[in-house]
Parts: sequence; C-alpha cells; structure tokens
Amino acid sequence: MDIRAILLVGGVEDPETGASERVGGVPSAYLDALGVPVVERVLRRLRHYGICRATLISDVPAANMPFAQRAEFDRGLPHLEAEGDEFWDAAEETFHGYANEGADLVVALRVGPYIEVDYDEMIQHHLDHHCVISMAVDAESSSLELFVLDPAARFDARKLFQSHMQHLRRDCEPFPVKGYLNRLKNAADLRRLTVDGLMGRNAVRPEAMEIKPGVFVGRGARIHRLARVVAPAFIGARAKVHASALITRGSVLEHHAEVDCGTVVENSTLLPFTRLGAGLDVTHAVVGFRHLAHLTRNVEVEITDAKLVDMLPLSAVSRLAGSTAALFAFLPKQIYRGFQALSHREEPADNPECGGPANALLDAPVLEAPASGVESSEFPSNLAVLRRYGDH
Repeated sequence: MDIRAILLVGGVEDPETGASERVGGVPSAYLDALGVPVVERVLRRLRHYGICRATLISDVPAANMPFAQRAEFDRGLPHLEAEGDEFWDAAEETFHGYANEGADLVVALRVGPYIEVDYDEMIQHHLDHHCVISMAVDAESSSLELFVLDPAARFDARKLFQSHMQHLRRDCEPFPVKGYLNRLKNAADLRRLTVDGLMGRNAVRPEAMEIKPGVFVGRGARIHRLARVVAPAFIGARAKVHASALITRGSVLEHHAEVDCGTVVENSTLLPFTRLGAGLDVTHAVVGFRHLAHLTRNVEVEITDAKLVDMLPLSAVSRLAGSTAALFAFLPKQIYRGFQALSHREEPADNPECGGPANALLDAPVLEAPASGVESSEFPSNLAVLRRYGDH
C-alpha cells in the first residue's frame, strides 16, 4: 500500500502567545530532544510503519533559518518553505501531487504536537469505517492535527488546509490516540519531553552511549575530570563540560552545548550551540539562542551579556577559527608565566584560570566520549553517578 505523508512545521496563527511552539524564535520541531530533532523522530516513526515518502513544509522566520538548516534531520527529505497563506497552499498542492502520482492514502500532520501513534491502527480504523478523512483525537476528543485522507477527497483536503486544520468538510469517526502525547507549545513542554525520555516514559531514547547507569554521553562529548554529572543526565555529541561544573537533576546538554568552570546546571536544558559562562547557577530553565526560559515563572528573557549566555558559531570552520585565535592569544601569557616560574621556583604554581574559551583547550585533562562500548571503561570512577530510589 502506497501511503505518503505531509509534515507541517509552523502554521500557528499567533506566535506572540505562550503557545507559539517556538523557543528563542526557533520552532520546537527543529530542536533536539536527547540528541535527535523532534521532526526527525516523527519521520523515524513514520518509516517504522512503512510510510517512507514524505514532504516537509515549514514557515521558519528568516532570522532563524540558519539554525533550522543546521538541524540534523534527513536531508533527502523534500523540504518546502512558505509563510502565511502560502504555507497552507503548499500543503494542498503537495496533497494534489501525491494524489496524481497514485498514492493510496495521505497522512497529514503538524509538528506541532509530538504524538506516538500506532499508524497501523489508525489506517485500519480509517479503512474499517470507510472514511474519506480520519482525524486523531486525544482523551478529551480534541484534535491532534493528524489526519488520514483518501487521495480522491480533494475538496475535503482543501477545506482542511484552508481552515488551518481546524475544520472538516464532513463528519468522520475520530481515532483516539492511546500513546504518548506532548503538544510542545512552549519551552516547558520541550523540557518535559526530554525528561520523560530520560525516565523511559516515552519512545524518545537518548542518541548516546550510557557510560554509567542513567548517564548518557554522545560521540565526541568532553567532560572534565573535575566535573560532576549526576544521573539521570544527557551530554550530547561534541558538548563540553569544564572543570568544577555540576550537571544534575535530569539536566540535558544538546549537541555542541558548553558549560564553563564552576557552573551548576540543575533540572535544565541547554539547546544546541549554547554556551554558559563560568560560576553560574542555572535551574529550572531552558537556555538557547541567547534566551532563557524560566519554567516555574513561565517567562522567557533575552540575555545580551555574552559572558553569561552565548551562542557558539553554527559553522565548524568558524568554531575552529575561534578556538585557534583563543589559543594564540593564550600562549604568550603561559610563556610569560613559565619564565616567572623559573625565576620564582619557591612560589606555588597558580591554579588554572576559568572563564575563557582558551582554557577549554589548555586546562587539565578531559574525558572524551568513547567510540564504542569496549572503551567505556576508560571513564574514571570520579565521574559521579547518584540515583535516588523510591516514590520521589
């Protein structure tokens, strides 16, 4: 059976509300959840049920397009960019294209909500009730913006897309979704999705190696030997944790995130390419794109001081150039200190400084995520792993 899919990222009418489905201006669908973008996890689930042909349509703001283009999802996926009414027109045209190519059914969903649905059950429901369009609903019978359409239902598809997936042309038998659901309306929902994944409450499994019980570390991540990581925790690919930093209470560092010396990250998420300065205490927050969303206060603020929160360059070349420049700026100071040490041998050596990017290169030894499970024994026992048992 030839079943195809249309994935819509965006389409929210009022992005100024708390339900904008964006964090720092970037759609949640493009953000990582334990190492994999949400939209990629949706695609993987579709493929698991044999739905391999899909088109992605998004309305990412131009200012945030560079990050959306850096999100590590399937680049072979046809990807259309449109805004306003053109966004929904593109969805309708894609549906007509699938119908003309002979597709048996078309799945249309907005990401938007993250839903763990059994597509086999939904398609069987659609066929058993002889529907031309089927709608997925939650336990309160509210729409999840997930539909199965017959290719011949062209007028139904037009009504669906022109109403921004809010109205149907005819009544249908709703399909109740029994699996995990997260509507991903704001930063708090994104945080909950990752915590639920760490705790095994959904199918969002960490894209990393479990080096100790509850501690997941991605390929190329670097953890200083004097840092502490308290389980459960996730350190993404090529992330860095500097000396005396503490990562605790289910905190998540996505790929290329960096925590400087002495900073505590508690019950928080760092989005990709986010750098926290030295000596900070970040709790109950989602930090990224120079924004901090405080979860308990339900407020998001922009951080303009790069010493507190900064964003690393998206380009690998730019990151390498910055590290090289910092290294050459740091070497003369170390050479000068070396001459001072020769002339004052009786004086104790200075402690390594924290807070500068060069120290990440020249500080004490770091741990690096192994490439295979065989090498996991190289991680020393002073990588703290604590677990609390019981109901709380």
